[in-house]
Parts: sequence; C-alpha cells; structure tokens
Amino acid sequence: MISRIKEDLDSLNIKYKDNNVIFIPSILLLVIGFIVHYFLGFEAAVIVGLPLITFVLIALLFHVYRSVEKELEEERTQFQAIQGIYTFIRPRYPLPSMSRWTAYPDLAETIVRECMVNKPKLVVELGSGISTLITAYALEQHGETGAHIISLDHSQEYAQKTTELLKVHELETHAQVLYSPLEPTQIGNKTYSWYNLDRLSLKDTIDLLIVDGPPVKTNQLARYPALPLLISKLSNECIILLDDAARPSEQQAVSQWLGEFPGFKQEYISNKKGLSILRRTL
Repeated sequence: MISRIKEDLDSLNIKYKDNNVIFIPSILLLVIGFIVHYFLGFEAAVIVGLPLITFVLIALLFHVYRSVEKELEEERTQFQAIQGIYTFIRPRYPLPSMSRWTAYPDLAETIVRECMVNKPKLVVELGSGISTLITAYALEQHGETGAHIISLDHSQEYAQKTTELLKVHELETHAQVLYSPLEPTQIGNKTYSWYNLDRLSLKDTIDLLIVDGPPVKTNQLARYPALPLLISKLSNECIILLDDAARPSEQQAVSQWLGEFPGFKQEYISNKKGLSILRRTL
C-alpha cells in the first residue's frame, strides 16, 4: 500500500527539494532555540526565534510561488495541447473532459500528431476512453483508407461507455472496443495480471501501440507485459506510447523493455504524468 501511494505521488512529479530547504534548517534552528531557552532563558530564545520565523515565512512564500508557477505552466501546456487537437481534428460533437484519470490533452495531441505523420493502419490501445475517440477521429480525417483502432479494456462498464461514445461521434467504422478482463499471465518465471487476448484477432501488424493500462494498482509492473506479449504483432515501424511514464513502475518497465528488446530507442517527454515514446531503430 505504501509503495503504491508513493508511486501515485511520484506520478504527479512532486518534488521534495523545496521541503528539505524549508524544514531541515527550521528543525535545526528550533533545536537551537530550545537549547538557548534552556541555558539562557526566554528572552534569548525569542531573539533566536525571530530569525527562525522570518526564514520559515520567506521559505514558505518561495515554495508557494514555485508551486503556483509550475501549475500555471502546466495549465498553459495543456491549453495549448487542446488548441492543437481542435486545430487538426474536427469533432462532430464536443469532446469529453480530459482530466483526472482520462488521457491528458498533451497525450491526446501526441496521438494526433503520430497519426498524421506516420499514418498507422492499425492502432492497438490498452485502456479505452477519450484517447480512443481522438485516435479514431485522427485516423478518419488524416489516416489511410481502412485505418482503425482496437482498444482493450478490462472494465466492462468502461468498455461499454467508450463504445457508446464512439457511436455518438459516428466513429464505429474506425474504432472497436473489446472487453478484455485481466487474468493471470505467465512471463518467464513471473505471473502478471493482464488482458485476455482471446478476442484480439489481427489481420494487420500493429503500427501504433498506446499503453495506458492496466491500472498501476492491479499488480507490480502492471504495464510491462505489453511488449513481451505483443512484440510478434508489431510492425517494423511500430511506435509505442506509454502514458504515466513518470511513475517508477513505468520507468522500470521501459528499462526492462530496452534491455530485452534492443531494437527500440526511447524519447521521454517530461510532462505532468510523463510520456515515453519508443521507436524501432531497425
């Protein structure tokens, strides 16, 4: 439980440097204040405590300033990404909100860009949602004839919601959502909880693989199985997008991928959740 909480905090890019700058000197000065009070009395302790209070207030103001500045910069980045999305795709109906547990705008914009530049014929996505909708639009408006996305979701409820969303936007011919429950899957000498692939029948190789599931809480290195289990189905030009790449578990998964499959190179984008882009070097 503790390790999962830590991973969730790390995924938000929370930095501890400012806290150390504030609290370590504060604790030291507080200890000094008690010592002075014990040996020299209250008046001397007050004299020592005034610089402590002043320092803490200034440090807190600086910390708040940096936090607000970072949040504003992140908001600008996401707003620009939304502008990019609406510039290059023309939705028939308003898009759902892109926040909290859904794909962030910067991930969605990256998907649109990859679809426009590389023209994937088949996209496979692990974890359905707003990203499925946006990918289908990008394939419809900028892809080759017959280009489509297949999205796997371990939740029957969310798979149904995404399917209904695709119908509202009239994108059923460009997207398919498969309910794929998680089941014990053996890779080497380890067992993972991963998607059932029985319904994933592919006529083409995968040109773009979007890894946004399973959720990190399902098991350790929850998204690692994606490459070992799908490597034989990837095209020679396949591109892999791994969301939430700022988390230690995803970073470890990428490290293992690169070690086990040396034909890939990684580009890491340091946004709020982190994004790893793997491209084949063959």
